[in-house]
Amino acid sequence: MVPVYQESAGIPALERALRAFEADESRVRRLQVVLVDDGSTDGSGELLRQSFGGWPNATVVAHAHNLGLGAALETGAAVADGDYVAWFDSDLTYPPELLGRLAAELDLGADVALASCYHPDGGVDGVPAWRLALSRAASAVYSRLTGGVLHTYTSMVRAYRRETLDACSSTREGFLAVTEVLLRALRAGKRCVEVPAVLARRRAGQSKMRIVGVALGHLGLVASLKLGKLNPPRPRV
Repeated sequence: MVPVYQESAGIPALERALRAFEADESRVRRLQVVLVDDGSTDGSGELLRQSFGGWPNATVVAHAHNLGLGAALETGAAVADGDYVAWFDSDLTYPPELLGRLAAELDLGADVALASCYHPDGGVDGVPAWRLALSRAASAVYSRLTGGVLHTYTSMVRAYRRETLDACSSTREGFLAVTEVLLRALRAGKRCVEVPAVLARRRAGQSKMRIVGVALGHLGLVASLKLGKLNPPRPRV
């Protein structure tokens, strides 16, 4: 599923990329594409309906108001009906074909598979320094606190077994939800694996991340983890 907020400039490229991915991956597995317009005011919702409305396996849903990344991911997961649920970023900082590699790891028994630019075999290309500084620092801290299990903790591009995602819901909003779900999966003993990947500069539009707020949020999440207040996940009702 793909959360979208104020991404009208990039939607044509997103459609082309997803069409190419669908043509290849549909030979391997059944695909469902869920796109969530998170209260955009720049025409993104209409563009999504125009671009994907004719796809037999695509669904476009919308929030009346902007609720944040965490809420968009939950909405998309609720609409998706597969045994696997994958998250993909609409800014195309990772290529869609990476989703096939993530799903293949679930086929092999992983509970969570995530794109990892900080893996020794991963990399970054043209990404702004401020974004890397926050992401690298946060991932390094989480890696130490979790025993070095993973290299990357902030990447949204992932694939989950349905039962794992349902059991590891986040209590935080926005970008923090992405990391909290992963930490809860690790805390629950789920098998989480990384797929090395190259994180590139976004192709169009601007990042919606507010660096100060996200940084403070990570500090709070780190504190909860250190104090043992990140309780084991509970199944959703």
